[in-house]
Amino acid sequence: MKVISRITAYLFHPLLWPTIMIVIFMTFNKYTFQSMPFGLTVLKIFINTFFFPAICILLMWKLDLIPSLTLDDKKDRILPFVGIISLYVWSFMVVKKGGFPTIMGVFMLGVLISLFISFVINVFYKLSLHMVGMGGVLMAMILQCLISPNNLNYMLLTFIVLAGFVATTRIYLGAHNLMQVYVGFLVGIIGQIFGIFFFQ
Repeated sequence: MKVISRITAYLFHPLLWPTIMIVIFMTFNKYTFQSMPFGLTVLKIFINTFFFPAICILLMWKLDLIPSLTLDDKKDRILPFVGIISLYVWSFMVVKKGGFPTIMGVFMLGVLISLFISFVINVFYKLSLHMVGMGGVLMAMILQCLISPNNLNYMLLTFIVLAGFVATTRIYLGAHNLMQVYVGFLVGIIGQIFGIFFFQ
């Protein structure tokens, strides 16, 4: 169980969700994304939302600005938060100005808002960033189900189960308690709701 929990933490790392979601959006909204080449678009999102932030955190670790890559203590997250938020502002502008459909712009704005809220909360309280990601993608999938001509109820159910599984693994590993998981999940949902209202 511990091995599975650790693998889950890596597979569903918060920084990977924009890449996973662009794959889902392009798969189920082919007409909306028809002018965008699949491989190049996914690569662009991956580089801006995962590769650059991951390199940023790695450099901070190598320069002894943070004690470890796991960022177990909330004070260790402050500097990485600043770097990631800065890079995600750039990522959002790439999406907004780069001709991406509205659904991706809304999602990225929601992610950015969730990061800002998480940063503020993290100063006082350690929340689960994995669950911030899960809350955000679950809300994004609800929106996807509402606008898609396809029946995606099975996808939504899969994400609900996945959210519960990720939450369980975070508690099992001792990375977070139940309240920290709830707070993170709620922040992710709120971020996406704000993204829907504020994108335009």
